[in-house]
Amino acid sequence: MFKFEAEQKVYDIGGVQVGGQPGEWPTVLIASIFYQGDRNVIDEMAGEFNREAARACIDELVRVAQMTGTPVILDLVAASERAMVNYIDFVVEETELPFVIDGTVERVRLAGARHVVEHGVQARAIYDSIGTTTREHELAALRELALPTTLVLVLDNRRPTVAGRVSIAPKLIDLALSAGFRQLLLDTAVLDVVEPGPAGKAIFELKQRFGYPGGCSPTHTHRHRWKKRRGFGDLGERTAKTSTATSMQILGADFIMYGIKQTEIVPAMGMVDALIAFTAMQNGVQPKDDRHPLYTMFAT
Repeated sequence: MFKFEAEQKVYDIGGVQVGGQPGEWPTVLIASIFYQGDRNVIDEMAGEFNREAARACIDELVRVAQMTGTPVILDLVAASERAMVNYIDFVVEETELPFVIDGTVERVRLAGARHVVEHGVQARAIYDSIGTTTREHELAALRELALPTTLVLVLDNRRPTVAGRVSIAPKLIDLALSAGFRQLLLDTAVLDVVEPGPAGKAIFELKQRFGYPGGCSPTHTHRHRWKKRRGFGDLGERTAKTSTATSMQILGADFIMYGIKQTEIVPAMGMVDALIAFTAMQNGVQPKDDRHPLYTMFAT
């Protein structure tokens, strides 16, 4: 397994370690919940949802993740300020998991950011996100809130290539730091079905140069962009998505964003992490987590 030249940053986000050299820490699964089309959501604007069903989804994911040693963060996708507050309250009350403040627009994101600060749970929160469209009004509000962690959407819409992502990264990193964030997670932005290729290569290049944790949402476009997926059947589609996602780990991804109900990704991620760690040990890199999949998946 390769070893990145830059010093690798590792962040503690609500007890979950993100970053490092391949083989040191398990790849984090950032699991989306309350997204558009989630059948557990009753009213996306009011933030009404089936609490029992949502709790069952989270419990099942945590159960499988504990079997593999895969760390979990929840991605709270909200369409309104009220919904964001409701989702945050639910996750804080029902779990100890870190979570992403994933608002569809600025006012929703900021409502979530203010709420976590007011309730003192900002150490568990990840802002989503800082990017080329972030305006000064949002940056000014974030400076006052002083959240520690944000995703940085590393994408140049005029040049959505590996080189474009890498060249715009310093500007976006500086922008996030100027907003008071100390812990940056670089999201290399997948735009189409085959975009995980350039996005994955960009993760490698960015970690090699800057050392920040990197990852992406590799398969969120499949539902609308992969027109022939149904021809392969449910198993074929799920297999294709899983292999696409886990290929990011081979390129050094520290986190993968995926749907919470698709728990088949968890053992696949764990197995790939185990293979990476075993190979990295031959380069002198040791797992830093006693619950690493290399140990957890094969313990009897």
